[in-house]
Amino acid sequence: MRKWKIFAVLFMALSLLVAVPAQAVIQDMWAYVYSWDGKMNTDGTPVLTRLTSGVTFKVLVIDSNTAETLYYFNSPAKTSLTNPVSTTNFASATVCNDKVAFAVDPTDSTNDRYVDLIVVNTTGGYTAFVENFDKYTHTIVIDQRPNMMHHGMIWFEPTTTDETSTGIALAAKCIVHDVRVEIVTVAAADTVNVGILSSGTGGDADGFRVGVLTTTAGFPKDTGVITAGTSSTDYYPVSTYGALLYTAITGTGAADLDMGGRSYLGYVHDGTSTGTITYSCSSTDSKGYIHYFFTRMR
Repeated sequence: MRKWKIFAVLFMALSLLVAVPAQAVIQDMWAYVYSWDGKMNTDGTPVLTRLTSGVTFKVLVIDSNTAETLYYFNSPAKTSLTNPVSTTNFASATVCNDKVAFAVDPTDSTNDRYVDLIVVNTTGGYTAFVENFDKYTHTIVIDQRPNMMHHGMIWFEPTTTDETSTGIALAAKCIVHDVRVEIVTVAAADTVNVGILSSGTGGDADGFRVGVLTTTAGFPKDTGVITAGTSSTDYYPVSTYGALLYTAITGTGAADLDMGGRSYLGYVHDGTSTGTITYSCSSTDSKGYIHYFFTRMR
């Protein structure tokens, strides 16, 4: 009997040394979202304002453009949550309850722990990109300081070819310096336009970018660059920048086409227009991001 007990103890000890494969686990993650306009407390800490509405966010597999599969926060039934998460669900007491909140099984082959986040305050379009977000992180701060350039981004995932609002409402007294389109899901012969809500005062549906091709993943180059060639279209290529950012310089050749030269304007949102960023696609096949660079002047 004594020998059997010794053998049992040794067997248990050895079993503890055997590596057990990690099991996928659904994890609840949450964080409050704050904005910072540059003000400081007397103790040197930033004055933060908690955002309880107007926030949308997207959860990505770390270091990729792939959206994670999400569920409601603290949901034993594993209720599915649409990703990206809308401003409505962010503010809903029964979904996110005024915070970034969701459940996920992280597609993280190394730690089974992290995801990446894109968090956007649609009021102004200010954006925070959070790398390696996990269940231990509970604070997200969006930088909204005036007098400095910001990089905002919002996804486009068309369900129609009509002009579609991103929900981004630019702050009054800001200037948009540049707008770039990033293609994630390519579509042959598809194009994307980006502008300001055309039904609003001073709107222009393709005022930022017009006819950006989605045939190659990444950041399409502007086509309005003069190149060597023999045809008039080689010498006078048409730019994919819209009239709100640039005005075209026309040529005097046989076709009198856009020379590809551009006189920079920049788009100043003075508050008289809606300031709502929109997009339209020639099909519903392409997906990606709209990157916009802006400064709130005062």
